[in-house]
Amino acid sequence: MNVCRLRLTVPPDEGSLPEQGANKLERTKKQLHHVPNGMSTGKFSDGMVYGVVHRTDNNHKKEMVVYGWSANQVKEEMNYIKEVRATLEKVREKMYGEYGEMKRKIQQLTSELTIANAEKDSLESHMEVQAAALNSFNEMNTSLTTASIELQKTLVDVSLENTDIRDQIRNLKCTHEQSMEKLKEKQKQLETAQVENQLLKLKVECSQEANADVMREMTRRLYSQYEEKLQEEEQKHIAERETLIAETNRLLKAIEEANKKMQITETSIQEKDQRIGELDRLIQRMEEERHQLQKQLVQHETQISGAKSQTHSDKQRSQHLEEVAAGLRERIKHLDDMVHCQQKKVKHMVEEIEILKKKIKQKELFIMQLLEKISFLECENKELQDRLDYLMETQPRTNVETREIGIGCDLPSRLPAEWSGSSHGSSPSHSPRRPGSSISKKESRIRDKKHLDDITAARLPPFHYAPAQLLSIEESIAIQTRQKEIYEEMQAKLAAHKLAETLNIKMVRYEPEGEASMKYREMGDEENYHSLED
Repeated sequence: MNVCRLRLTVPPDEGSLPEQGANKLERTKKQLHHVPNGMSTGKFSDGMVYGVVHRTDNNHKKEMVVYGWSANQVKEEMNYIKEVRATLEKVREKMYGEYGEMKRKIQQLTSELTIANAEKDSLESHMEVQAAALNSFNEMNTSLTTASIELQKTLVDVSLENTDIRDQIRNLKCTHEQSMEKLKEKQKQLETAQVENQLLKLKVECSQEANADVMREMTRRLYSQYEEKLQEEEQKHIAERETLIAETNRLLKAIEEANKKMQITETSIQEKDQRIGELDRLIQRMEEERHQLQKQLVQHETQISGAKSQTHSDKQRSQHLEEVAAGLRERIKHLDDMVHCQQKKVKHMVEEIEILKKKIKQKELFIMQLLEKISFLECENKELQDRLDYLMETQPRTNVETREIGIGCDLPSRLPAEWSGSSHGSSPSHSPRRPGSSISKKESRIRDKKHLDDITAARLPPFHYAPAQLLSIEESIAIQTRQKEIYEEMQAKLAAHKLAETLNIKMVRYEPEGEASMKYREMGDEENYHSLED
């Protein structure tokens, strides 16, 4: 094959001298013979093949060379290559013809194979350890998910119990409001009865000289009927009191059980936090294993790169190492995905635990507020009970044998006129007991007020740590018994008032004079003083 070489020199101004450049190209044509390796001669049998080559020298920056190959040149080059190959094969046979060299090479290859097998066994054992670690990690994950589900169930149960307790407290509050409304209505009726009683006193004073015997008999009948009605109302009151005490005890036990369950949930949350910490440590260990696997992968890659530079006999070993490295890459990727997924799950569980803790705190605060309201209402009821007890102590006992027998129908109320009737109808034996009773009631009020301050103080711990410091069961039972006694007394007095109405006894207003008016003023001042203290 004939190689034609053309050298082209590009002038600075190509547009101005096109003809001169073409002439120079024609002058610089030369023939060169060259056949590239691996090309067949049949391709260029019919013509010439040209190639353009730029010069890279600094002196010939603007020169180009055109090459052309012929079929004869290609044949010559192929024959030359065959001869070179034959000589190379002869040299190879001479080099590897000796038996000792071949034996040494075989021993070297066997030693390399044993080393590769040992590395393979070590890698398989390491992968088995990693598989066992992944299985243990999966078991921990399943146990953690089951524990979180159990925690959610317990929290749902606690919330349902709290709603039930809230409904019960609401019902108690409604019943308490209804009882207070009834008490107000009864108080109004007592006020009307007091007015009628005063009218009755005036009428009795007018007619007591003429009808003393008739009035004695009538008062005896009224007193006996009053006693019977009082006993009936006392029995009813005792039954209602027992039911109310049982209900309050049940509610207090339910509150204590709710507190215990809340403490149990808190301990379970702490255990879950510890498990999350253990899971974090396991993730750290897995990351360390991943770093070790990456180091081994780098070592295998370096071995593979070194094996690629060796002879054809090490290709199988290099392929095996590449397969092992690919498997390690896939397992490292899978391990990274598992670690990332578990970290997300742990983060989500920690957020859920924090949300549940906040909800528990809100419920505890709500329960605290309800209990404070209950204690406040109980203190109010206790205060009303103390006042009614004081009024009942100051109320005189009816003496059938005295002349002022009609005054036994006096009914106490919150009006100032009640003290006038009591002072007028009381015997001298009852008057010295007033200062002592007022002092004892004052001390009891101070004690109750101090107890209320201790209950509502901000320095007390939360409800779930010390729920018994709000109000003991004995105190609440004592308060309820006092309220029931007051209710029984009022019911008995209402029954007496109804009996008086059936007998058509009219009552007129009574205004005290002299010592009775002074006693009335003293008792009114004491009542105002106690109301200011409250």
